[in-house]
Amino acid sequence: MTENTPSLKEKLERSKRYLQNADLKGADLEGADLERALLVGADLRGANLKKIYLSEAQISKANLSGAELSEANFSGADLNKSNFGGANLQNAYMRRADLRGANLSDTNLTKANLRECALYKAWVKKSDCSGANLQNIKGSQSQWQDAMLKGAKLEGADLSGARLEGANFEDASLQTANLNRSVLKGANLNRADLRGANLRYVVGLTCDQIETAQIDRKTLLPSYIKINWTSETAFELIDDKN
Repeated sequence: MTENTPSLKEKLERSKRYLQNADLKGADLEGADLERALLVGADLRGANLKKIYLSEAQISKANLSGAELSEANFSGADLNKSNFGGANLQNAYMRRADLRGANLSDTNLTKANLRECALYKAWVKKSDCSGANLQNIKGSQSQWQDAMLKGAKLEGADLSGARLEGANFEDASLQTANLNRSVLKGANLNRADLRGANLRYVVGLTCDQIETAQIDRKTLLPSYIKINWTSETAFELIDDKN
């Protein structure tokens, strides 16, 4: 008679409170229920975590680089200083997760939901965030150089002091976003909605960029860009920057 041996997935679901520093490289944990699991410092490099449920889990300082995380649920999880470099997070649900200091560079975040996430000093360089929900994120001093944010939802986002050089905001919604003191050199703002956004002390912003975007009278522009409203929606720009 063959004894029924529990799978790795089943074992982890039973012992989810005791997984600190676990070595799970390349593990197949698709669809596992690890809600509130303790995975601090765990090694999950290259693991299959598609559709995994990690809501409210403690995963700070974990290594998830190159992992398959599409449709994963990280809502409310502690991912402080975790490494997601090169991971696939397409359609992942990460609302209100703590991603402060996390590495999300070179990741696939297309259509992921990061609404209200803490992204202070996070790295999102060269990542594809097309169509992602980034509304009301707290991303001051974060790094987004050359990131793809086409069609992303960034209403109310705090990107103050963020590095946004070369980022592509085409068709993105940035209404009431705080971009104060951010760096926008070479960023693509084509059809970006900047109504009510704070651009007061941004670095590298040009009149050409503003002319391709959508602004209104509530948009705060840097002092070196002068604006003359000719109607409720039409305006003329004068760049006084030396």
